[in-house]
Amino acid sequence: MSQTLGALIADAQEAYAAAAVTYQGASIDQKVKSKPALDKAATQLAALQLKQLDEAKEVDAQDEAAMTLLREQVNNAATLQTGLMTLVSVLTKFI
Repeated sequence: MSQTLGALIADAQEAYAAAAVTYQGASIDQKVKSKPALDKAATQLAALQLKQLDEAKEVDAQDEAAMTLLREQVNNAATLQTGLMTLVSVLTKFI
């Protein structure tokens, strides 16, 4: 069963929000490493939201599963960088 792009965006927003909270509690070293990816994820999320206004896209169950896994990863500061890079790679697929 496919999900709408809106569902993927909603999950990405939750993942980004979780990453931002994790980022705030991270060590300075983690913040330095994670800041570029956090900024890129925010930019890509905004671009995806704009794209949604232009066209309707369908995402599949695999895309939704990847976003669910991502939300779990960004809740842990140790996986913040990996989670952010995954968010960026998932969003890039749709931009």
